[in-house]
Amino acid sequence: MNSGARHKILITDDDPVIIELLQVNLEFEGYDVITAADGLEAVEKAGRELPDLVILDIMMPRMDGWAARAELLNDPRTAQIPVIFLSARAQQADLRKGYESGVAAYVTKPFEPVELLDLIEQILQGTYARPNDPPGF
Repeated sequence: MNSGARHKILITDDDPVIIELLQVNLEFEGYDVITAADGLEAVEKAGRELPDLVILDIMMPRMDGWAARAELLNDPRTAQIPVIFLSARAQQADLRKGYESGVAAYVTKPFEPVELLDLIEQILQGTYARPNDPPGF
């Protein structure tokens, strides 16, 4: 990770194994990590902590990732925070819906942690181009 201010990342997943895997990897790379077990908790923590990036599962209790993404967009404090959907939902319709909601990236489970770390770094540096964007977008 580049030097300077530490980036804060909010990980949201109802699977504690996924949260622990991501948290250990991200903290090792020098990120500050906040965790949430569902979409409602994610929206609350994002509004309070204002992370630099949100990793959001889709299928969760209380509030799913789709609803959490909508809530984040509706709050001026969190509307511009990049979101990565990290989900087992791998159908083209889900990916399309995710990108249409404005997420920075949509990663399907199972995922490669090193590739996810690279993706996070690119998004935070502003060098990531979404593959589904039309040319000139």
